[in-house]
Amino acid sequence: MSAALQAGSMLARCAAARAEAGGVMVYTLRVQGASAQFLGGLRPGRHVAIEHADASGTMQQRLYSITRYEPCSEHDGAGQFDIAVKSSGRGSVSDHMHAVLRAGSTLPLGGVAGDITADLVLGLDSLVMLAGGIGLTLPLALLRELDRLRQQGQRVPRTTLLLCFARMADIPFLQELQQLCETAPWFDLRIHITREDIAAHGPFVPGRPSQQSLLALGQPQAVVICGGHAFAQTFREHARACFPGAIQHIEAFTPPAASTAQPGETAQACQLQIAHSGQIVEAASGKSLLEILEGVGIAIRSQCRAGICGSCRIRITGGSSRLEADFCLSDREKEAGYALACCTFPSAGHIHVDLKPGA
Repeated sequence: MSAALQAGSMLARCAAARAEAGGVMVYTLRVQGASAQFLGGLRPGRHVAIEHADASGTMQQRLYSITRYEPCSEHDGAGQFDIAVKSSGRGSVSDHMHAVLRAGSTLPLGGVAGDITADLVLGLDSLVMLAGGIGLTLPLALLRELDRLRQQGQRVPRTTLLLCFARMADIPFLQELQQLCETAPWFDLRIHITREDIAAHGPFVPGRPSQQSLLALGQPQAVVICGGHAFAQTFREHARACFPGAIQHIEAFTPPAASTAQPGETAQACQLQIAHSGQIVEAASGKSLLEILEGVGIAIRSQCRAGICGSCRIRITGGSSRLEADFCLSDREKEAGYALACCTFPSAGHIHVDLKPGA
């Protein structure tokens, strides 16, 4: 998600909605009257920013993978793309979309972001993709594009997709993936089922993948890792150990987990002082710095909320904070006090926060 969101907002109309396994809805969205630049950015594997209310009515902006794209015709200037949205059961934006978004509905688009597309892996001999849960959407987009390019005569990398799901019934797009595995000699599929007692058969393997499972995939030239924040962090480390020569491309689809007090631990006072304005903010326990600032109406730029894009880059000094793993800052930047607001959880003391460290 390193590419910046494009400025401005436009509307998309929901052309179709269908249910997939695992609490996933697939929406086909049609955008009209968009600039050629915007339409050119709608590539499978990238993300589109959608503005939608959560269950409480609060407007939010969230990013969703573009899993399929059909270019506009010369006549109507429209482009059509698919997103896959999984319900969370927590009153989230995705839950509210499930409840109200139907064919004919309209919703605002904020822009496109991301740079993990098929172009990034073309020319490689071998590729491994590791995905958990709804993190499947990015590999699915890449596989569809690679299959299309292969049918056009282009050379594509030997690709293995290793998936982690709790139960077989949770896996969306399973039939499509299995069919591709049967018909495409360049593609292999392995699915680990972690919370259901199954016997190993076909692509299915019981239990969580181990480092031995990864080593059995060979030595790919590149690894794409997609899933929740904890999944991305865990498999980043596993991939570093198992595939030391591979280039890593990582997407995280959830924020870091909120901190929780340990038994017997007493909450400590924590204050934030905002550079330039001098504003003092009482920091709520367990919330990320991004959530705290948004909660008091302090403007801060953000996109992914998962430590990928670097939009919420800040600099902090003083006090005590828990810094969750991110996927974009260098060790040198962290040593100099730079952090990401979405991955920083203030815990105690007086913390000086510079929201514009490059200014």
